[in-house]
Amino acid sequence: MKRCATLVMFAILGLLNLLAVAGAQAVGSSPCTGPNGSRFNLEPRPNAVVQAAQSVAVLPSRAAPGIDLVLATATEQRGIGPDGFYVQRSTTACKPDLEGGLPLISNVFDTFAPFGTAMAAADPVHDAFFIADLRFGLTTDDNGVGIVRTSAAQLLDKAACPDGTQASGSAPCFTAASVFNITTLNAFLSNPLIAVDQRTKGTGAGDVYSVVTQADPNNTLHTAIFLMACRNADLNCSNSIKISAGDLEGDFAWVQVRPDGGITVSYRNTSFPGINPEDIKFVRCTANGAPNAPTCSAPVLVTREKSPIFASFIGDVPMDDQLFPQHAHRLESGGTVATFLVYDRCAAPVIAFGFVSDFCPKTEVVMTSSTDDGKTWSPISKVTSSSGQQFFGAIATDESTGTVNIAYYSTEHDPFQQRPQVFLAQVAPGMTAPGTPHLLTSASADAQASSPLITQFAPAGFGNRIGLAAAGTGTIGQSHAYVGFTWNSAFGTYGGVPMPDMNNHLTLLQY
Repeated sequence: MKRCATLVMFAILGLLNLLAVAGAQAVGSSPCTGPNGSRFNLEPRPNAVVQAAQSVAVLPSRAAPGIDLVLATATEQRGIGPDGFYVQRSTTACKPDLEGGLPLISNVFDTFAPFGTAMAAADPVHDAFFIADLRFGLTTDDNGVGIVRTSAAQLLDKAACPDGTQASGSAPCFTAASVFNITTLNAFLSNPLIAVDQRTKGTGAGDVYSVVTQADPNNTLHTAIFLMACRNADLNCSNSIKISAGDLEGDFAWVQVRPDGGITVSYRNTSFPGINPEDIKFVRCTANGAPNAPTCSAPVLVTREKSPIFASFIGDVPMDDQLFPQHAHRLESGGTVATFLVYDRCAAPVIAFGFVSDFCPKTEVVMTSSTDDGKTWSPISKVTSSSGQQFFGAIATDESTGTVNIAYYSTEHDPFQQRPQVFLAQVAPGMTAPGTPHLLTSASADAQASSPLITQFAPAGFGNRIGLAAAGTGTIGQSHAYVGFTWNSAFGTYGGVPMPDMNNHLTLLQY
């Protein structure tokens, strides 16, 4: 009898899984706030390949009253570039009107082609978007960081920037471009990020800042963080400056600009990745007006994480995770600035497998905050105490309301802790702890199901990050927090057979 009951139980579980897959197939084109969000690319369904979300940025109500102008980036396996850009300008359903690969950029050194890790930032004060990515010279052994600029007017001009898929390497949608931090291949670059000074006056007002990880050409196991400043309109950029002092393994830098124009960078460092504890560092910089480089203080220790995640497998989810500290600022009612920082860590001791990736039985997203420009930090606390795996924490402030948004994946509703959903926690104005998280995708994704077409450099699992942007008018109910994430609810067709396909998706919370 026990054996029969066990067989019945497994039969029921199998039926539930089949129903879940059928439901996922049926809602593959669900609207923005539907069970799976909305697929945010224009890829045809026959023989579909992989897109994995990287970032999202928004200019609120810029396309039309009540219609946001949204720009997202993702890894792209179709041949339009290692990364693609995707733009919504005519609807509120998180459906892109146009997409394309990033353009080639030429200067006196070489013509530089995109190489990946495209990260976008919005600039509502100057009515523009910026994208930073990695670049390789077509004829030289050089790599660098590329920045492209586009205005809202350019993206809304359908004659200059038409609907549909733009050709690889073309530039009809962009108004300026530059490559900087050009180094030899031994000084390999990785993980660029970008931020914009939203002020209209003061030293450095409107300047664009980018950080990147650079390998030591004499010992490529060692890496450091470099910072650059560029003018907003023409992308005339400063020399890059090293800001990670003597740290040997600085990586995963995140740059932001305070409301008063101060530049801040967080990053992680360790003396031996995957073995020793990892330090989270914070750097404060003062603007000197691009193309002059900022002046930066020595890094401050935020915390030493004794249970770090370093390319570790996540519980029962067939993905790995990294400690990637991200922070955001909030202007307080008294005029001070609060800084909130989130990162992923292992809640249980990491299990080492030698040369194979480590294993983390339980991942969680944690946070800390500072009210003195990063000199001191609050005790580390959990964003949520839910069961399952929480990972890929991302943070963004809605400056119109002072609400701090934190997005992440969680498997808490799956009894097997394998199928993630997308959640969004919010820190209310004047508060320092998040409230009850919002569930943004009622359906669950299957990280084990992937496209049958394997292409070069396709990301493992669901990539390595979630994109997040938040903005509004300051009126309750008119703020949007957009989350760009990777999902496989939309089905491709392969020889006429429907199968799950990994895509960049978009969803939002209106509050």
